[in-house]
Amino acid sequence: MRQQTNKHNGPQRRGRYRQGYYIPTNPTKYIGDPSKIIFRSSWEYYFCKYCDETPEILTWSSEPIAIPYISPLDNKEHSYFVDFYMKLQKGEEQIEYLVEIKPSKSLKQPMMKEGLTTIKRLKEYNENAKTWVVNRAKFRAAEEFARITNKKFIIVTEEFLFKRSNGNGKSR
Repeated sequence: MRQQTNKHNGPQRRGRYRQGYYIPTNPTKYIGDPSKIIFRSSWEYYFCKYCDETPEILTWSSEPIAIPYISPLDNKEHSYFVDFYMKLQKGEEQIEYLVEIKPSKSLKQPMMKEGLTTIKRLKEYNENAKTWVVNRAKFRAAEEFARITNKKFIIVTEEFLFKRSNGNGKSR
C-alpha cells in the first residue's frame, strides 16, 4: 500500500518519522522501479535527492540487499536491509558503496544519564543499549559483506547530509 505524500512528493510526517516515495529527476540512474523509491525518514529523502542529482553517482538503489546477521539479543539470524547502494565515478575508478543513514549520536555507546536513576531512565538506557548492540552486529555483517563483494560500507550522518545545506536539506 502506497504511503501518503504531498503533491511535491516530499517527506510527510507518518508517526515519528517522515516517510513517502521519492520521485527521481533522473530515473535511469535508479536500479529498480523508480516509482517505488521509499524513504523512511527526511534524512533518507535528502540522500535520495543527493544520489539522484549528483552527476558522479552513476547508479543507486534503496534497500537493495538483505544481509544476514546474528543478533546478540537472541542469538538468531536476522536480515539487515542496508539503506542504499550507490556506484560512484571517482576519476577513472568506479566505487560501489553500501550506505546506512544514521544520526551520529546513535553510533556512540549509550551511557546512563547523570543524576537520579529512575525507572524511565533505566528503560531508556536499556532500549538504547539494545539498539546499539544490534546495530553493531548489523554493521559488522555489512562490512564483511562489502569486503567479500568488493564494495565499501559507509555510515552517512548529519555531518555529510547537511554540510552543504542550510540545515533543512536545501542546498545553499
